[in-house]
Amino acid sequence: MADREQLVDSQPGVVDEERIPLSKMSLNVLPGRTDTIGIVSAVMLALAMTGLLQFGERLDTLITGGLFPIAGRVIAFTLVGLGTAMFGAVPGLIVAWVNPFIATATGTSPIAPFFFLTNGLMVVAALLAGRLVRKNIVSFKYALVHTALCAVFLTLAYIPLHVLYFQLPVSQMLIIYAVQALVELIATPILLFSLLRVIKSAGFVEE
Repeated sequence: MADREQLVDSQPGVVDEERIPLSKMSLNVLPGRTDTIGIVSAVMLALAMTGLLQFGERLDTLITGGLFPIAGRVIAFTLVGLGTAMFGAVPGLIVAWVNPFIATATGTSPIAPFFFLTNGLMVVAALLAGRLVRKNIVSFKYALVHTALCAVFLTLAYIPLHVLYFQLPVSQMLIIYAVQALVELIATPILLFSLLRVIKSAGFVEE
C-alpha cells in the first residue's frame, strides 16, 4: 500500500495530497520521522507546549481545581495535533509526553500523571484523523476531526477518574464536559488549521 502511494506521489499531474507526516522522510506514519530533524523538532515543539501549559494548567487549576482542564486541553490538542501531523507517531508522542514529566515533577496539576494517557490519546486521534482525511490534512476538516476525536477519547478516559476516584456528581460532570467540548471545538480547529497553513505557506513542508 505504501509503495503504491509513493508511486502515485511521484507521478506528474497527480493532485497533491498532504498526509502525515507533512515533513516527509517517508510516507510511513508509523514510526514517522525518527531522524535527527524529526526528533529534535519534536523536542523543540514539546518544550514550546510545556511553556504554554505552565500557564494553561495553572489557569485550569485556579478555575476548576485542575480536574476539568480547558485551557490546557486547547493548547495540548493544538500542539500534539500539529506535531503528529508534521512528523508522525513517534515525534508526536515526544510532543505529547514531555509535558507530563515536567508537570508531574513541578506539580502544576493534581492529575499530571494522568496526562501520559490523555496526551497519548491525542496522538491516536491525530493519526486516525489523518487516515479519515486522506486528501489533505492541511485543512479545517482535519483540524476539526482531530479535535472531535480528542474530545471523545478524553471524555471517555476522564469518566472513570472523576466517578471512581474523585466521586464527583454526574450532573456537575456533564455540565463541565459540555463546556470543555464547546471551547475545544471552537478554539482548537481554528488554531491548528492556522498553524498548518502558516507552516505550509512558509515552505517548511518537505515533499
